[in-house]
Order: sequence, then structure tokens, then C-alpha cells
Amino acid sequence: MKNTLSLTIILTIFLSLILACGGGKPAPAKYQGDWVGTNGSTLYLSSDGKAGFKIGGKSVDGGGAEFSEDGKSFTISLFGISETFKIDQEPNDVGEMKLNGVVYRRN
Repeated sequence: MKNTLSLTIILTIFLSLILACGGGKPAPAKYQGDWVGTNGSTLYLSSDGKAGFKIGGKSVDGGGAEFSEDGKSFTISLFGISETFKIDQEPNDVGEMKLNGVVYRRN
């Protein structure tokens, strides 16, 4: 009985972790795609809700993106590693946007 309870708890925790890795709500279409910053950083936002970034030695792959209610920022995170991007300029018709003062171009 004790082993069954322990196994149930372990499986519940494991399943919760797997579900947490599945991405989140899809980013608005204008943000979806692969982006490269003028400082060499990269980020992606997928239609399936997955997102990631690489800035210096910090990176997330397969995380989720959460846009603020006011639409002025979004955060990409996975397992406690996160980065918040302030939207200085939304994506335009030529495939550029500005986040945290850095210009990103759609790749």
C-alpha cells in the first residue's frame, strides 16, 4: 500500500512536469517565427505555444511564452529560467520588432 501511494505521487509529479514543458498559449501571429537580434541573441515563438531564446549564456528551448494583459511585454520561461521582453516596437511589415532596446529581424 505504501509503495503504491509513493508511486502514485511520483507519477503525478512527473506528469505535471511534462505538462509544464508543453508550451503555452500561442503567441499572436505577428510575433510567431524565428527572430535574430542585432546583438546576436535569438528567440522563437511557435504557433503551438512553444517558445525559446538564447541571450548570452542564458537559454530556454521548448518553454512557453506569456504575454502581459496590456500587450507591452512577454515572458519566455521553462523550469524557473525566464526572460521578460519589453515590447518597444511591435513587428512591422518588413519583419522587424524592437524588444528591450534591441532590434530583432525575422529569420
